[in-house]
Amino acid sequence: MNLEIFDTYEILSYNVAEQIISAIIKKPEALICLAAGDTPKRSYEMLVQELKARKIDYGKVHFIGLDEWIGISPENPGSCQFFLRQTLLSPLEINAENIHLFNAMAEDIHKECEKMDNIIEQLGGIDLIVVGIGMNGHIGFNEPGVSWNKNSHIANLDEVTQKVGQKYFSTQTQLTQGITIGLKQLLNAKTALLLANGLKKASIIKKALEEEMTENIPASIFQKHANGLVFLDRESSSGLS
Repeated sequence: MNLEIFDTYEILSYNVAEQIISAIIKKPEALICLAAGDTPKRSYEMLVQELKARKIDYGKVHFIGLDEWIGISPENPGSCQFFLRQTLLSPLEINAENIHLFNAMAEDIHKECEKMDNIIEQLGGIDLIVVGIGMNGHIGFNEPGVSWNKNSHIANLDEVTQKVGQKYFSTQTQLTQGITIGLKQLLNAKTALLLANGLKKASIIKKALEEEMTENIPASIFQKHANGLVFLDRESSSGLS
């Protein structure tokens, strides 16, 4: 695990965008897994700007979504799919065959897991995965206590996740389950990038990076990732010794 601390969220976001660009240049047909949410949003905006400005060929890149709220339509602005399409995939005009997102409205969610696992396998594994960290230490919807040996799976959402998740919705929304890439797939990714910003993340970052690795803090898995990168701003790193 390698840790980098940046003075501001803006500088952090630029460096995240550069990591994604480097992965694309290194492997033009890369498989990149992306989280939705507030933390990576600015990174994706910068990524769109830089790819276009520098005329980098990203036409062969495949993108997969990290997770999704089960039962939430992709047309719902609070859905992960809506976020990724609006922020990144549509502005870059990514071909539909290169986009692989969980259908959380599917009749058989277990088949959605199998389908995603097959896509990852067929494309040779994840080259770069970009994730945030939840207030309870989750990654995607890998909630506290989840096995580190899981691939894509259905998760019962922790109370903290259900409560914090409401910020993405305009009205109170039932959020009880999610579908997510598993921690085994994160651990097998060639590069894994964990982002955090803001004082509110300082406590959980300290637990994840400096305390004992435990399934109760899923993000602590980064301590054992061979090519795990942790990018923090000054505020989120303020609890580290």
